[in-house]
Amino acid sequence: MTVFRLMALRLVAAFAVAASSAGTALASVESAASTLFRTSIKDTAAERLQQAIDQLWQPETWLEILIGLVLAIALAALLAFHPRSTRRRDALEANDERKTLVVLGMVGAVVASLVVIDQTMAFVIFGIGGLIRFRTVVGNPHMTGRAILVVVIGLACGLSQYAIALVVAVAEWLIIWWLQASRVGEIKVRIPVGADRQKAELVASLELRTMRCQVRSLRAGASGRSFTMALSIPSSLDDETLCRKIETRLATEVGHTEVEVKSAP
Repeated sequence: MTVFRLMALRLVAAFAVAASSAGTALASVESAASTLFRTSIKDTAAERLQQAIDQLWQPETWLEILIGLVLAIALAALLAFHPRSTRRRDALEANDERKTLVVLGMVGAVVASLVVIDQTMAFVIFGIGGLIRFRTVVGNPHMTGRAILVVVIGLACGLSQYAIALVVAVAEWLIIWWLQASRVGEIKVRIPVGADRQKAELVASLELRTMRCQVRSLRAGASGRSFTMALSIPSSLDDETLCRKIETRLATEVGHTEVEVKSAP
């Protein structure tokens, strides 16, 4: 099980307590629930069996469950497959994280539904999550924040708070689009022996400007045959294209060069 999935289980367990508080408040306001889906668990086995049978014949019960699950999965997928997050270098890890986010949305809806029916379910879920221990550091804080929001959206769907879920999902989608419009990276350029390094730096800077990259800093190598530039790179520009264009431009100006790109995921 990956670190991201372990983190996801802990998030679900933590938010179950929050859902319990929301379910308690909701139960106090709506003591006489309008659907069987919001009816508390009965005391005796006969009452529970009768309640379960009655639920099967209530269309509103099925509709509420279906809308909550479908909406939670759809909104989770909207955030998981955001176009700004499709250029990860580790494709396998990124794909695994996206699938986990979708599952998290569904789990959040199910957890909220169970907590609304019986608030003691929150302690059961929290106890299960407490069995999991973390001894590693999550490497991508952006995905951690996104996972938290996906769980919140799933809980809102499970509580039939569809408007809140939609508003939060759309707002988060726009925030991701804005925050990830560019990424931070570095390029290291190695020039031939005897080539003019200052000219190479100027040519590389001009080429980067045509690709809408912003040079943050520049430092020369100890040998004098290389230099490194810290950049702000547009998300629409992939590392391979960036490297190829700089190499092509420098090849005509200073000779054959080697360009290495290091960018954040």
